[in-house]
Amino acid sequence: MQLKKNSIKIIKFLFSSGTSFLLDLILFTIFNYFLKNTFKLEAIFLATIFARILSSLYNYFLNSRFVFKNFTKTSIFKYYILVILQMMISASLVYFINKYVKFLNPTIIKFNIEIILFLINYFVQNNFIFTNKRDNKRWYNAKI
Repeated sequence: MQLKKNSIKIIKFLFSSGTSFLLDLILFTIFNYFLKNTFKLEAIFLATIFARILSSLYNYFLNSRFVFKNFTKTSIFKYYILVILQMMISASLVYFINKYVKFLNPTIIKFNIEIILFLINYFVQNNFIFTNKRDNKRWYNAKI
């Protein structure tokens, strides 16, 4: 029964993350297109920030209500710490790879980086952000 429940949660997470990822990638591409002539190097960082703000609102809503069913002040605070860290990692890696590998499109670079971050995000959100105290105790006790 627990395996089925976890499988359903993973499928829901794949849906919410997949649609959030598409939204983020589309918004990043649009923002980068319009900002690159004005801001040059900073365009990637600005496009990442603007896209992530919008896609993270959508993603938090889906994850807190639909996937993990846990909406608290603590979860939103922890979620946005993760969003900020992920945004900094993503923007920095896209920027540096784009700077040194000129023939790759920034959207393609971002796509690959986000796939890796997706895997990390599920673990963090499932075990540290959208969890209740009972689940935290069970997870920590299982590791000891």
